[in-house]
Amino acid sequence: MELRKNGFIYEATEATSESMAMLPMNRTMFIGQFTVAPPAKPKLDYDLDSPEAVFKFYEPKAKVEFQDESGNSVNETLEFKNVGQFTKKSLTENSDYLRMVNEKKAEHDAFARKLQSNKVLQKLLTDPNKKKAYITLLQALIQELESAGA
Repeated sequence: MELRKNGFIYEATEATSESMAMLPMNRTMFIGQFTVAPPAKPKLDYDLDSPEAVFKFYEPKAKVEFQDESGNSVNETLEFKNVGQFTKKSLTENSDYLRMVNEKKAEHDAFARKLQSNKVLQKLLTDPNKKKAYITLLQALIQELESAGA
């Protein structure tokens, strides 16, 4: 691990992890509980000397509400165990709904790439009659898959 000074904050960098800002020992770290339910009474704790200790002590979580493509609410509780879990990738991995949306996006992106590189399909879609027949075929396939429970 290597320490690099950035102003009055030291950043610890390792080859295998993201950099973590560490406060020098002569500094005070003020932390608030940013969860849905506030504490009954404030508590001072002088033993929390690292971000990991803070996450372990407070066990932060947030109830979030997503809206799906049909307009229905999808409720989830996201839990955080370290600072790295606030990234887009980590939030997606820790949420069933976001993971499903990300998988759909990946499928759509893959289909778009295939569509752009498929000259036969592009030619088919330029003819309005063939395009309409192709869309009808796709809709029939979707109905068949849905009725089969896929």
